[in-house]
Amino acid sequence: MKIELLTSEDANRYLVRHAGEIQRVLREVMQDKSIVAAYGENGKDFLLTSIVALDPKQNALFLGYGPDERLNAQLLDARSATFATTHDQVRVQFSCNRVERVVYGHEPAFQVPIPDELLRLQRREYYRLVTSVVNPVKCMINTEHGMLEALVVDISIGGVGILAYQDNGDLTAGETFHGCRISLPGSGEFALSLAVCTTFEITLKNGRHTHRAGCQFIDLPPSVETEIQRYIIRVDRERRARYI
Repeated sequence: MKIELLTSEDANRYLVRHAGEIQRVLREVMQDKSIVAAYGENGKDFLLTSIVALDPKQNALFLGYGPDERLNAQLLDARSATFATTHDQVRVQFSCNRVERVVYGHEPAFQVPIPDELLRLQRREYYRLVTSVVNPVKCMINTEHGMLEALVVDISIGGVGILAYQDNGDLTAGETFHGCRISLPGSGEFALSLAVCTTFEITLKNGRHTHRAGCQFIDLPPSVETEIQRYIIRVDRERRARYI
């Protein structure tokens, strides 16, 4: 198990490389006594631990020793290890190439180097909202044959799932479209670019054929990302309030 991001943009957005910021995040995880899952290189077996100390002068991070000696031995023998936790609804993950057994505070502990980079990934980044049928979200895709109107069936700040009738034109995986527009009820209309990642056909109950596509936003402006985030949070809260 290791940190894997799809694009350089993902790396710039989610990877923390500033030493001071990395230490701050790790210190907060330690102070909150967050549970940390430690994975060996096979990415399957893991043990649960927590950060017990951070020593920047020694470039050392200390974690509690596990109760299962088999898992402890696997982690110590691994050529690489990954540590993952959640702090303030944010996934925190880092990897290292060396795990040592030491004694810290008269107790056995794991010692690893303070990581050079650390992944901070908000859960909301991957939260996908199924859109409302009553207040539909529409997307206009700027194709070479003109504007293709599509219905957005789900949305996250990473992209959208859309539905379009075949007689309006098909989309192909790998295509990119600039000058598109998305209309968010209660928020407004915004310009953006899309990359088509997946496509497949759906036949409705009335026999009409539709085209379903999963699209990723390209270079989404921060202002538009904020509006999409606000829309997702607002609709999600409104739905939850109905069941409280």
